[in-house]
Parts: sequence; C-alpha cells; structure tokens
Amino acid sequence: MENTKKKASIWVILLLLSFGVVIGHGLYTFYYAKGFSYFSPDPAACKNCHVMNQVYESWSRGGHQNVATCNDCHLPHDFIGYWIMKAQSGLGHAYAVTFKDNPYAFTANEKTKRVVQENCMDCHKEYVSNVIDPRAIGAAKPFDKNLKEHQGNSNEPLRCISCHREAGHAHNF
Repeated sequence: MENTKKKASIWVILLLLSFGVVIGHGLYTFYYAKGFSYFSPDPAACKNCHVMNQVYESWSRGGHQNVATCNDCHLPHDFIGYWIMKAQSGLGHAYAVTFKDNPYAFTANEKTKRVVQENCMDCHKEYVSNVIDPRAIGAAKPFDKNLKEHQGNSNEPLRCISCHREAGHAHNF
C-alpha cells in the first residue's frame, strides 16, 4: 500500500514538474518575445518579429505613418472585433513562426482584406461614398461606369488597394 502511494506521489511530482516546465517555458518565451508589447497600439510592436521589419519600415515611409497605425488599418474598429482579430492574428503569427518555416512575409487572407477595405472606407468615407458602395465590397454604384473598366478582367473584387497599393506601405505590402 505504501509502495503504491509512493509511486503515485512520484508520478504526481513528475506531472507537476513537467507542467511547470511547459508553463515556465511559455512565460519565458512570452517575456523574451516582448509579448506585452503586442497589446499596445504602437506600430513598433509589429517589428518585434523580424519577419515584419520590412513591413514596418515600408509603413514608416508610406503615406499613412503620421495618421494611422497598423491597428487602424488592419484591425476592426469595434472593441470586441478588435480584440478577437488581434488575438487571432497574434496567435496565428506566433504559430507560423514557431512551428512552420519562418515565412518571408505574411499574406492577407480574405478576412483581413475585408477589414482593410472597411477601414479605408471608414476613414475616407467623404471621398469614397460616391465611388464604391459600402454595402458590397467591390460593387460599383450603377451610375459609375468607370469602376468596371478599372477592374478589368480580374475576378477579384475592386477594393481601395486595387488602385492604391502603396497607400499604407511604400513597397506594396
């Protein structure tokens, strides 16, 4: 009986020790990667990860560096959507850098493209309201014949970045 308790105690200690090592390693990694900085709106936090250095430098030379941060363009403006997408993006980036080949640059998925489009239109609504129908990304208003011409043969919806690729970044990021 006593031998069984001793074995169980050893297993419990080993389990707790293993759990402590995993948690400690995670906390150290979070500290080393400056994890708390990712909660801030400071664009410099984006370049904590060397994959984003060129993107950050490009933004700092682009047309929006004095008026918009990374979060202003790349995250929803509502409180809940902001934090959900920030968490999804951060965890996705951390996973990609940790467990996959370190990507040269991240590419925007459809959700990110939609958020960027909505944010362009939100900040520039006085200019774009007569050009693009905000209810349907890529849909031209009936009176605007030129948008379809600009779109050409592409199956991609017409978005602000279709023409203004270097608006937020100087080098097409």
